[in-house]
Amino acid sequence: MQNYLETIEELSKSVGLHEIEIDVFIREILVNSSNTLSCDRCNSWLFEDDQSKLVSLLSYSSSSNLFSYEDPLFINQLPNYFEFLKKNEIIVANNALVEPMNYELIDGYLGPNKITAMIDVPLRSEGKMIGVICFEHVKKKHKWSRDEQKFTQAVAQLLSLALETKKKREYRLELEKIVRQKEVLISEINHRVKNNMAVIISLLNLQKHKTEDQYHLKLFEEVKDKVFSMSMIQEQLHNNGNFESIDLSDFLEQLITNLNISYGEGKLVEIKLEMKHFGIDVTKAIPCGLIANEVLTNSFKYAFNEPSTLNKIEIRLDITDSHGVLTFKDSGPGFKLNSSTVGMGLELIKDLADQIDANLSIRSENGVEIKLLIPLS
Repeated sequence: MQNYLETIEELSKSVGLHEIEIDVFIREILVNSSNTLSCDRCNSWLFEDDQSKLVSLLSYSSSSNLFSYEDPLFINQLPNYFEFLKKNEIIVANNALVEPMNYELIDGYLGPNKITAMIDVPLRSEGKMIGVICFEHVKKKHKWSRDEQKFTQAVAQLLSLALETKKKREYRLELEKIVRQKEVLISEINHRVKNNMAVIISLLNLQKHKTEDQYHLKLFEEVKDKVFSMSMIQEQLHNNGNFESIDLSDFLEQLITNLNISYGEGKLVEIKLEMKHFGIDVTKAIPCGLIANEVLTNSFKYAFNEPSTLNKIEIRLDITDSHGVLTFKDSGPGFKLNSSTVGMGLELIKDLADQIDANLSIRSENGVEIKLLIPLS
């Protein structure tokens, strides 16, 4: 028994097992098992995916000290043997040629290989039989002891573990490959979207110079600002390498800097930012960016038309247990919520808030305060 335990311990420490070098480990298992059991043949088999046949992983003969591959074993030719194999933890045949479960194997396998005694142990992974390992005596009688049977089952468990680990590693490597391909694809898409938006902005700049009045000039400027807001999100996605979310606080800082350059000239606007870092899903980022663009553009354009040293915009971004809380406040004169002059801009903000399931509240006392509750989920 001591000899069997030492072999199992040696195999369990194998570099082939721990480094998932399955070919190396199978060779070690077959050679060590053959030497420990003093049997001439040891071989391992694996089912194909449809379980229509067993394919030889490797076969070892101690008498010739050679490795080889056996011919496949087809289930439709050996139905009784396979049925017996699936139902039992181990098949022990002290006289292989007379055992009822082996009669289908005599002409094509046992006879040609001169096998007289054998043990077959199913290999299992996640409760499913995936193959079999065989230990075979040739040209001599042998009665398998209890210790030998336990040893073969322990060897089968080690090989099952190695095969399962190899399969999981292959799945992981394939998944990593798919993820890398996805990241490259998304990066390329974001890069192209960013470039396309830059082209759109250039086209808008060209077309606005053809306008003949201030009204249409302002329309072009407003559209350009909205496109620029969306392009900033694509820029952040591309630069961060994170294709699922952006940091809303970083985006807002860039946005208000750009709008201050465009609309704040000569207005001496004090900008106060109190923002925590807040990652927002890309599907919510664009509507949220458009809301911010609309609110801040309105503040710059309409809140500070009177000369004043108290022009101020505050942006706060906080996080509660269930929401991101985004607040915009300016020190302008405010507006009447039911006024027809603010209808279109306000409706746009409400529609965009609905798109991201955000709760919107607006106050127009001592300036305008717009608060957005953005669900974290």
